[in-house]
Amino acid sequence: MSRFINHIGSFFPKLQKDFKISSDEIFSEIYKGDFFENVPYEKYINYNISVPKDNVYSIISYGAVPNDENINNADAINKAISVCSENGGGIVAVEGGCFTSGTVFLKSDVALYIARNSAIVASHNPKDYIVNTKTPDNREDYIKNGLILAQNCKNVALLGPGKICGEGNFFSIKPYLPPKTEPFSKTLDVWDLRQEYRKRIRFAHKSKYGFLVHFQNCEQVRVSNIILENSAFWTLNINMCNDVKVTHTVINNNRHVANSDGIDISGSSNVTVENCFVSTGDDGIVLKNSHDIACDKSMNNIYVGNCEVISCTNSFKIGTESSLDVSDVTVENCKFYLTDIFPAGASGIALESCDGATVSNVNIRNIDINSMACPIFIRLNNRNRNRLPELDGKGALKNINISDVNAKNAEIPIMIMGIPSQKVDTVTLSNINVKYSNGKDYRDFRFKVPEQEKEYPEANRFRNLNAYGIYVRHAKNISVEKLRVIPRDKTKRKFKIINDCENFSLK
Repeated sequence: MSRFINHIGSFFPKLQKDFKISSDEIFSEIYKGDFFENVPYEKYINYNISVPKDNVYSIISYGAVPNDENINNADAINKAISVCSENGGGIVAVEGGCFTSGTVFLKSDVALYIARNSAIVASHNPKDYIVNTKTPDNREDYIKNGLILAQNCKNVALLGPGKICGEGNFFSIKPYLPPKTEPFSKTLDVWDLRQEYRKRIRFAHKSKYGFLVHFQNCEQVRVSNIILENSAFWTLNINMCNDVKVTHTVINNNRHVANSDGIDISGSSNVTVENCFVSTGDDGIVLKNSHDIACDKSMNNIYVGNCEVISCTNSFKIGTESSLDVSDVTVENCKFYLTDIFPAGASGIALESCDGATVSNVNIRNIDINSMACPIFIRLNNRNRNRLPELDGKGALKNINISDVNAKNAEIPIMIMGIPSQKVDTVTLSNINVKYSNGKDYRDFRFKVPEQEKEYPEANRFRNLNAYGIYVRHAKNISVEKLRVIPRDKTKRKFKIINDCENFSLK
């Protein structure tokens, strides 16, 4: 019967819906495969940095009590931060153990320093998280009830080598299946790969708090030499900020907790993310810019370099929230992979505009990808999530340069896809090497690949596709040079499928 349903579903994909568990009790047990077991901490974290000696405010001096999960230390930590700020700024030190806490509010000219073998640990009580801030135009609270929050701050820092622990497994529900740590015995349809992933998601419990670390409307932000662990939601969110440097940061999340993005850069400009390691369940490093996440201006000048990303969805992504423009983005010298649990991640590189934004001038080079189903996914459509008439049909995706990419264990082709009324414009791909995973190849038996003009964009939503190298539809000025693809044995798919593309070249 399941084989029959899958066959019918290949013709009528709307007959099949994404798997989801909507509600259940909290499930805190950790499975093998939830966390990546070989995090290279020593490569990214300098454990020899000691507690500063000058202008230091210890949270213990303000009443914090370590190593007691029944004590909420938020008042003590916030008191230390307030006194530090009132005295002109300095360092607030977290040392001497693990300190359970609810919401902590950072302030200008304050560096929160967490010492080695010390941590701020998220309280399991949802009442310990505070909502007391509004966006400037009085939209619904965006900061939500998170753990470490900073709003309208200048010269603010988060430093280690200690940890911030989010306790994400205490805010999620039991997955339908445990993690899969061995490959599947046969090649799965792309839709089946998607559902196998979703069956292992720990969807949110109603008690879940917001961001683990959130900077909003801040200037001169520094995050360095710190470990962010087991977030229940977006891990490090940088919203409407300017002049931000995130360096030598390790994010080690439960890879099956829903919506556990690694680093979200939203509505922010002049941001550097460098020498970081991210292992997470949702998007690894992602750029967003949209009205519905409290952004109100274009963002530009984003640099991501020398990072490793493990993601069950998209390693590096622009989108999906995209009603405001994003430009001048550089990503280089990175590794994107998912090699110890299955199925493969969705995409290594995903560039999307679906809500009316112009995404432009993106340069990506020298990237290694392993076990991400789609090596490169470039998608322009007209979801228009905010339902703003002035943005309907106005999005653009243009001036994209991607070079020197080596990808292995792929499942589907490189995809460049617009819609009939909006075409992806000017993409250059050069020196791209792709090798498929082992197994028997499949074919797509649909008469037509749906446009999905209004749908959430994701590479695996388009199913198998009858190209193994590159699939281009509704685009113009696409230049491909030195694309080498090794498909599965005896494939019946074509190397390329090009539909409605003006000025396509392949050398």
